[in-house]
Amino acid sequence: MKTKEKILFVALEMFNATNTQAATTNHIAKEMGISIGNLHYHYKNREEIIRMLYAQYRTEMTGEGVIRCIKQLEETHKNAMNQLWKYRFFQRELLFLLSRDPLLHDQYVQDNIAHRSRIVQSIQFMVEEDILAVPYDNVVEHLADTILLTVQFWNPFLLTLDIEPTKENIEKSILHTRQAMRPYLTKKAIAILGDISD
Repeated sequence: MKTKEKILFVALEMFNATNTQAATTNHIAKEMGISIGNLHYHYKNREEIIRMLYAQYRTEMTGEGVIRCIKQLEETHKNAMNQLWKYRFFQRELLFLLSRDPLLHDQYVQDNIAHRSRIVQSIQFMVEEDILAVPYDNVVEHLADTILLTVQFWNPFLLTLDIEPTKENIEKSILHTRQAMRPYLTKKAIAILGDISD
């Protein structure tokens, strides 16, 4: 592993174990056994490291296109949960990190707006394909926001209930989105998906 890649690897482990404020570039360099000058040769500061980790997270995510069926939605969500666990510091400190770095803020907002649009399109497609039956137009927006909120803020939600955000607890967010969609599933969807009560 090259030094530039190892810095990201070590930083990610340290950010997840503590937080981005406790793990400074000095701490990261010390953990790696390299000089601070060597670290700054690759990354100017901690914010640049965090931006690179965010870019890495986005690259590793799948499901960037419009989802065509409810099973694909579940698979995409499972992948998202794996990535949220791997980069759990980011969700835990999301609003703080965005407030500290205008570049990260702008990129995240741009990505998030595009992601929400894809979710809306996916739900609309499933309505057209008789997978979901929505009684009101605003249900599509409601479901999209519920899915997006769950994916982005499940980790801090657990913390506010004094529940440790373990990988298993983070994966329970899939059940939350299942239950949000359950009242709108058609008979066709239930035949495809089966019982999603648990």
